[in-house]
Amino acid sequence: MKSIMVLACAFALPAIAIAADHGPVFSYATPVNSQGEISYDTGIFGRNGSRGTQFSTGSGFGYGITPHITVNGFLPATFGGGSLPESRIVPGSEWSAGASWRFLHSVTSVGKRIESTASLGVVVPGPQQDSGVLSSLHRAPGIAGTLVTGFASRSQYVWVGGGYTRFAEASNDRRPDTISWSGVYGYRPARLRRGYDQWDYRGFAELTGEHTGNVRTSGAILPDSSTTTVWLGPSVLAIFKNVAISGGVQAPVFRDASNSLYGREHIRFAINFSYLKYSAHTSSH
Repeated sequence: MKSIMVLACAFALPAIAIAADHGPVFSYATPVNSQGEISYDTGIFGRNGSRGTQFSTGSGFGYGITPHITVNGFLPATFGGGSLPESRIVPGSEWSAGASWRFLHSVTSVGKRIESTASLGVVVPGPQQDSGVLSSLHRAPGIAGTLVTGFASRSQYVWVGGGYTRFAEASNDRRPDTISWSGVYGYRPARLRRGYDQWDYRGFAELTGEHTGNVRTSGAILPDSSTTTVWLGPSVLAIFKNVAISGGVQAPVFRDASNSLYGREHIRFAINFSYLKYSAHTSSH
């Protein structure tokens, strides 16, 4: 089955895009578009904590310029508010564009393959202001890079990946550097493994983590502004022809963040819709 959406960031995927065919909604994965394929997705991500709820939505676009390279962009918007820490796993208000390169594609047997994908992109401030601690900062562009590798078959999927985002300084303010990582296991039951003209389902267990550095404001480090969190939860993906619908939820399993600055984040959730326009020249890859 062909890719529905490219990697993330990820995303913002995680950093760049949101979801992938036979892929998770929060974690990094390896698929890219085939040559000439155009992908589109839109969704809603939510974060709820003791200091409010924040939603982000937007549109992601991807185009396969070769069988293993996809260029992509993501234009989000946010609404609601909350004093929440920086996150690259869940999209914020920054716009992004970049490219994903699947530099390893090894078919080990029929229906089984090992893949690795690297992504690099630029992140720029969107028209909306951030909320909470980040709302008072002067904003500047940043660079985001990710690397992910994994195994995929007709029934099982395993991906492990990581990313790093760094922002430039603006008027002695700087958003925190962020290191993010994920591990995901997916299973596609035989009874739900259907043909192209029927709904096809698979489920995932997604483990994600983030470490953010300190916030710098007016040339000084904001005390206790660094955070480390780890999240775990299930997600489900349904595919029908060239349309995919996915959703998931995560709860914290480890949290090291200042309650006075950020409150306590309770849950993350996402619903995503993806569409892929196949190329007339698409070949198996």
